[in-house]
Amino acid sequence: MPEHQRSPQPPLLFLACLLAGWGLGFLRPLGTHLPDALRHGVGVALLAGSLALAGWALAAFKGAGTTPNPNGEATALLTSGPFGYSRNPLYLGLSACLAGLGMLLDSAWVLLMVSGLVLLLDRLVIAREEVRLRAQFGGAYEAYVRRVRRWA
Repeated sequence: MPEHQRSPQPPLLFLACLLAGWGLGFLRPLGTHLPDALRHGVGVALLAGSLALAGWALAAFKGAGTTPNPNGEATALLTSGPFGYSRNPLYLGLSACLAGLGMLLDSAWVLLMVSGLVLLLDRLVIAREEVRLRAQFGGAYEAYVRRVRRWA
């Protein structure tokens, strides 16, 4: 695949957003002003949910014998399991993980970076993946797009 068509690796985008939020918080602390018990409960729930969703999605990739690498060659179109609810459960999981960390770190900056991560994933990764999947799977992919939302 030509370099200009390659997507950045989603975990690196996640890490960049986490570090940007943490760095902004270091320079100018900005908490959530939420009670600790609420922050911790929501943060743990988001982290647990994101890990469960990511594990389910990775198991689906493995079960179908295809790769989760956005630049890899897809050998199957995943449409069931977590992919029956969201076309991008791994990216949804990364976003929820960042939100959970923002809550646990009491960092409004990290929470604000969730929107940046979603935007980066949507424009730099998902848009390119969708072009490749349309070209490879044609009508089957179009039917899937009509049935399942991108982020859900």
